[in-house]
Amino acid sequence: MTDSMCSRRLSTIFSSALFLASSPLKKSMYLLSALLIIACQPSPPTSEPVTAENSETVNTPLLIRTDSITMTPDHILSVKPTRYQPSLGLEGEIEPIKKVNLTAGQALIVEKVLVKKNQWVEKGAPLFIVRRQTSQIQQPADVAVSTTSVETVEINKKSDIKPEQSAANNQNSANDTVINSDKQTKQAVKNDAESDAKITAANSKKPTTDNATSSSSSSNDDLNNTQENTQSEKSYNLITVRASFSGRIEKLYIKNEQKVEPHQPLLKLSDETELHFIATLPIDAESQISVGQTVNFTAEGLIDEFTGQVSKLTTTQQPKQLLVAVNVVDNEVSRNQIRADMKVTGRVDYGQIQVGTTVPKRALHNVDLTVLHKPPYKPLRPLIANVWIIKQDQRLTRQPVEVIEYDPLTKQYLIAGITNDSLICLANLPVESEGKKAVVS
Repeated sequence: MTDSMCSRRLSTIFSSALFLASSPLKKSMYLLSALLIIACQPSPPTSEPVTAENSETVNTPLLIRTDSITMTPDHILSVKPTRYQPSLGLEGEIEPIKKVNLTAGQALIVEKVLVKKNQWVEKGAPLFIVRRQTSQIQQPADVAVSTTSVETVEINKKSDIKPEQSAANNQNSANDTVINSDKQTKQAVKNDAESDAKITAANSKKPTTDNATSSSSSSNDDLNNTQENTQSEKSYNLITVRASFSGRIEKLYIKNEQKVEPHQPLLKLSDETELHFIATLPIDAESQISVGQTVNFTAEGLIDEFTGQVSKLTTTQQPKQLLVAVNVVDNEVSRNQIRADMKVTGRVDYGQIQVGTTVPKRALHNVDLTVLHKPPYKPLRPLIANVWIIKQDQRLTRQPVEVIEYDPLTKQYLIAGITNDSLICLANLPVESEGKKAVVS
């Protein structure tokens, strides 16, 4: 068979493939494969279509020339349109939405610990009492306990901000810690005023005596005044730290009469009744996802599928990424199974229905497909492969495509990026085949 005859037959294949793709009768792959064999193969045709199973055993040699590659119809597959819903993969770890890490902002002495590990506390409940390790009187605004709230934790995942900030640099999260220093300060000032009034009244009633008696009385007054000032200063330095929300004492690092250095952790409080996970996506996905979208996810070691909802989107700068916070929908299924620290994998749909095509494994080149061979059989990140296609000018082109999904029943792969006016070459051709003419024999 001459090259001109094969070219005419290949043109006939294109025309027939396009007719079948657009026909309302939706001809099956059986008819298309039979047409290809009858058109180009002189030997008796086979009625078996190209599938993943039998395509792997096709070892028909190729005849590679300078400007052309001769192949059999077994190496050619037409584009079969398949509709699919675009989606994005999300992966993260379950954690409480409300959590706070209390850290010493300066040197402290723990006067008394009022809670135990794993204890549930209500909002406003006292957690512990500490005292500053300094004799210098400070202003009430100089809080000695810094907090790392859930908001700060999210920021730390997307920036270089240190989680242990002093209260002077973290006044916006100071409401996470309730402190009684204002009340204690007012009491201390009141005690000082009453002390001064008593001393003045006592001195005004005393008659003038000799120098020895006057000196002794003055010394006693100074001693009493010093003791009252010391007690006032000690009272002022006591700080009662209270829970900013209801939750469980997850970590407790301190005990009574313990000396605490700056930046040392004190306590971790979390509310495991409200959970979420945070996934990282390429910044390109920002236009494809929005707050309120539903996320279906699975948890490691569990069979059931759970539901979440996108609650927050945050863009980081270095590296430039998109952080997606997904709140776990509280229902009977999730309430009884989902726990903190679980690794989860989910997907969120976006956009309109798209059209792809299914191909066997040997059509895909330069890609590792093993990530698709387990549920949910979809990649978390875009998976790019190369496919050889034959355009209408009968020239071979190496086309990049996106692998969307794997079907474990048919062992076929759904890909996107190939138009209906092309044919797929199943042969694993060398890179130098780009631009050569495909000849069917």
